[in-house]
Amino acid sequence: MEINTGIPRSKEKQPMEGCKTDRETKKASENVATTPVFINHAAIAWEESRRKWVGDTSQKTQSIAKDPIISWSMTYEDLLSTNEPFAERIPLPEMVDFLVDVWYDEGLFD
Repeated sequence: MEINTGIPRSKEKQPMEGCKTDRETKKASENVATTPVFINHAAIAWEESRRKWVGDTSQKTQSIAKDPIISWSMTYEDLLSTNEPFAERIPLPEMVDFLVDVWYDEGLFD
């Protein structure tokens, strides 16, 4: 008389699914070692290009806040009345603040 255990005979002789032989473990570790690692060359090139543009921020010292280049009494017309370049570069945040103030005064910025 045969007792039905619910396990087919073909699976009785096979090792359990979670157990691996030494040969299978060694083969799996070799595959992991030979699997190529993804390298994002575009991201590396972008970071390098950004570093050239921005500069090395780790070596920059904190800049001391200095007086604004654009005088508080300067108007938009004063700024644009000459074709000569400015004596020194105007930082973008300062120029934006200046333009926003002019636009508020003229009612263009709501």
